[in-house]
Amino acid sequence: MLCDIITSVVATQRDMVVVGRLPDLPGLMTEVSKTGAEVVVIGLPDSTLPAECEHLFEAYPHIRVLGIAADGRRAFLYEMRPHQSPLGEVSPERLVEVIRGSTRPSAAGQAHEG
Repeated sequence: MLCDIITSVVATQRDMVVVGRLPDLPGLMTEVSKTGAEVVVIGLPDSTLPAECEHLFEAYPHIRVLGIAADGRRAFLYEMRPHQSPLGEVSPERLVEVIRGSTRPSAAGQAHEG
Protein backbone atom coordinates (compact mmCIF):
# COMPACT_ATOMS: atom_id res chain seq x y z
CA MET A 1 0.00 0.00 0.00
CA LEU A 2 2.81 2.45 0.89
CA CYS A 3 4.49 1.62 -2.42
CA ASP A 4 1.30 2.55 -4.27
CA ILE A 5 1.06 5.85 -2.39
CA ILE A 6 4.67 6.78 -3.16
CA THR A 7 4.26 5.79 -6.81
CA SER A 8 1.12 7.91 -7.07
CA VAL A 9 2.76 10.94 -5.45
CA VAL A 10 5.84 10.74 -7.69
CA ALA A 11 3.82 10.09 -10.83
CA THR A 12 1.90 13.35 -10.38
CA GLN A 13 5.08 15.43 -10.39
CA ARG A 14 5.93 17.08 -13.71
CA ASP A 15 9.68 16.66 -13.27
CA MET A 16 9.66 13.04 -12.02
CA VAL A 17 9.02 9.69 -13.63
CA VAL A 18 8.63 6.29 -12.03
CA VAL A 19 10.91 4.12 -14.16
CA GLY A 20 10.35 0.79 -12.46
CA ARG A 21 9.15 -1.21 -9.47
CA LEU A 22 10.76 -4.25 -7.92
CA PRO A 23 9.21 -6.75 -5.52
CA ASP A 24 12.57 -7.28 -3.78
CA LEU A 25 16.17 -6.00 -3.73
CA PRO A 26 18.18 -8.72 -5.52
CA GLY A 27 17.39 -7.22 -8.95
CA LEU A 28 18.17 -3.66 -7.87
CA MET A 29 21.54 -3.28 -9.65
CA THR A 30 20.19 -4.67 -12.90
CA GLU A 31 17.11 -2.46 -12.81
CA VAL A 32 19.10 0.72 -12.08
CA SER A 33 21.46 -0.17 -14.91
CA LYS A 34 18.54 -0.63 -17.32
CA THR A 35 16.52 2.42 -16.28
CA GLY A 36 19.20 4.95 -15.34
CA ALA A 37 17.31 5.79 -12.15
CA GLU A 38 18.66 8.77 -10.23
CA VAL A 39 16.75 8.07 -7.02
CA VAL A 40 15.76 4.70 -5.61
CA VAL A 41 12.97 4.46 -3.05
CA ILE A 42 13.08 1.41 -0.80
CA GLY A 43 11.33 0.16 2.29
CA LEU A 44 13.50 -0.26 5.37
CA PRO A 45 12.92 -2.40 8.45
CA ASP A 46 14.95 0.25 10.35
CA SER A 47 17.33 3.07 9.35
CA THR A 48 20.05 0.69 8.15
CA LEU A 49 20.66 0.33 4.43
CA PRO A 50 20.65 -3.20 3.04
CA ALA A 51 23.89 -4.50 1.50
CA GLU A 52 22.44 -4.17 -2.01
CA CYS A 53 22.46 -0.40 -1.56
CA GLU A 54 26.13 -0.36 -0.59
CA HIS A 55 26.91 -2.09 -3.89
CA LEU A 56 24.63 0.39 -5.63
CA PHE A 57 26.64 3.35 -4.28
CA GLU A 58 29.88 1.69 -5.40
CA ALA A 59 28.57 1.34 -8.95
CA TYR A 60 26.62 4.64 -9.07
CA PRO A 61 28.20 7.13 -6.62
CA HIS A 62 25.76 9.91 -7.52
CA ILE A 63 22.56 7.92 -6.96
CA ARG A 64 20.36 8.74 -4.00
CA VAL A 65 18.41 6.25 -1.94
CA LEU A 66 15.26 7.30 -0.14
CA GLY A 67 14.50 4.76 2.55
CA ILE A 68 11.03 4.65 4.03
CA ALA A 69 10.74 3.09 7.49
CA ALA A 70 8.42 0.13 7.86
CA ASP A 71 5.98 2.23 9.92
CA GLY A 72 5.69 4.67 6.99
CA ARG A 73 6.24 7.64 9.30
CA ARG A 74 9.97 8.19 8.89
CA ALA A 75 12.21 8.51 5.87
CA PHE A 76 15.96 8.67 5.38
CA LEU A 77 17.86 10.09 2.42
CA TYR A 78 21.18 8.41 1.71
CA GLU A 79 23.68 9.78 -0.74
CA MET A 80 27.36 9.57 -1.40
CA ARG A 81 28.65 12.77 -2.87
CA PRO A 82 31.87 14.71 -2.96
CA HIS A 83 31.94 17.68 -0.65
CA GLN A 84 34.47 20.50 -0.80
CA SER A 85 35.10 23.11 1.88
CA PRO A 86 37.52 25.86 0.92
CA LEU A 87 40.20 26.26 3.58
CA GLY A 88 42.19 29.12 2.07
CA GLU A 89 45.78 29.53 3.14
CA VAL A 90 46.49 27.27 6.05
CA SER A 91 49.09 26.86 8.71
CA PRO A 92 50.23 23.52 10.13
CA GLU A 93 48.06 24.21 13.18
CA ARG A 94 44.99 24.85 10.99
CA LEU A 95 45.62 21.62 9.07
CA VAL A 96 45.68 19.68 12.34
CA GLU A 97 42.46 21.42 13.41
CA VAL A 98 40.75 20.52 10.12
CA ILE A 99 41.88 16.89 10.37
CA ARG A 100 40.54 16.64 13.91
CA GLY A 101 37.26 18.30 12.94
CA SER A 102 36.73 16.01 9.97
CA THR A 103 36.77 12.92 12.17
CA ARG A 104 34.14 14.15 14.64
CA PRO A 105 30.40 13.74 14.02
CA SER A 106 28.80 17.01 12.98
CA ALA A 107 26.58 18.87 15.39
CA ALA A 108 23.73 18.56 12.88
CA GLY A 109 24.19 14.80 12.73
CA GLN A 110 24.11 14.57 16.49
CA ALA A 111 20.92 16.60 16.69
CA HIS A 112 19.08 14.12 14.44
CA GLU A 113 19.99 11.01 16.41
CA GLY A 114 17.67 9.50 18.84
